[in-house]
Amino acid sequence: MKILALGDCNTYGDVYFKNNAFPERFAKCIGAELLNCGYTMSTTREMIHFFKEFKSDDTDIILIQYGLVDSWKTFKHAPYVLYYPDNKLRKIYRKIVKKYKKVTKKLGLYEIFGSENTVPIDEYTKNIEYVIESSKDAKIYLIDTVPSKQTFRNKEIQRYNAKMDEIAKNYNNVFRIKLYDDFLMKMDDYYLDHIHLNDFGYEYIGQKICQHYLNSFPKA
Repeated sequence: MKILALGDCNTYGDVYFKNNAFPERFAKCIGAELLNCGYTMSTTREMIHFFKEFKSDDTDIILIQYGLVDSWKTFKHAPYVLYYPDNKLRKIYRKIVKKYKKVTKKLGLYEIFGSENTVPIDEYTKNIEYVIESSKDAKIYLIDTVPSKQTFRNKEIQRYNAKMDEIAKNYNNVFRIKLYDDFLMKMDDYYLDHIHLNDFGYEYIGQKICQHYLNSFPKA
């Protein structure tokens, strides 16, 4: 059994949980091999590159958890620079874009020209559907982005989570893991900071996916 995990910092295990985030705990629970392609600051745009590079014909399960960065509101006319695949020129370009955003915000241009999500929700949908359409033989889990303690972000996070509900309804091999409400009630128990998870948070997600899998596909 082989698992491919695609996601952002909370899939990767940023801060203290690299190699011990929820994908590793799920893989251990069902006795599967895991390739964790979680990546800090990544969106479904980076996901496409990871998927094309690392998905194999014998991948049995794909975990997808994106939305934290995709849903982030930023200056409408700011360019986006991929975090993966990365190189020196992209790192320099990102620094320039970051300064550009700070200046436009300071000048009040956000209010004049507007803001938009880092990855518009229609593109977010198409990116996830690309992975699904290219993986008809795999079981795919669409996993909620958990709420942020920076509560102004949560309306958009919920909107992107809801989009995964719509996507899952269209495919027999796609399953939803809903976490948002559970984590909203456990803000003081499951987090290291405003968004990164602690041991209890990772254990909760790993066990929730594991139980869903074992209940849906019990061993003979």
